[in-house]
Amino acid sequence: METFPRSLGPGFWLVLTLVAVLTAVLTLAADPLFANGRATLISTQEQGPYRFEVSILPSRAVVNNTHLSLRLLSLDSEETVTEAAVRVSAEGPQSFNEFGPIIADNDILPQFFETTLPFDAPGLWQVSISVATELGEETVLVPMDVRESRPINLILVAAIVVAIIAVSIWTFDRIRAGVRARRARA
Repeated sequence: METFPRSLGPGFWLVLTLVAVLTAVLTLAADPLFANGRATLISTQEQGPYRFEVSILPSRAVVNNTHLSLRLLSLDSEETVTEAAVRVSAEGPQSFNEFGPIIADNDILPQFFETTLPFDAPGLWQVSISVATELGEETVLVPMDVRESRPINLILVAAIVVAIIAVSIWTFDRIRAGVRARRARA
């Protein structure tokens, strides 16, 4: 009588191992994606009647792919300010690197004013965030060290996954064919 692990055959365990290794590699290689969450708080500043809480996603500012989120609080009441005109602009490492003002809206979540920052070069950028509400107008500066992004080449990842699956299926089939041949001779 065969035990359970042997009845599955070595091919099964090979495929299972390959899938586990692939899952671990892809999990560690990719930054997790969260819908409008898990942003990294990079600056908290009090200016005038406000507390500015500035977060970005991903956790480090990168060229062409940095999402900025601002939570604006009233210092008097500690309540989140949801009615404001928010404008974002920035100056980059060279004199020709600049953008803005860009309007940051709070259409998705009322407590967060959000926009995507179109950094076009790596280096130290000075991001200016200006707000205007019934409490007054204020501006804060947030320095950001922008880096080149390292996008995952999804086509390459898909090709590797397909190749691993194909080799695993072929190997599993060869092992099963060998087991059947030995049983037929016995």
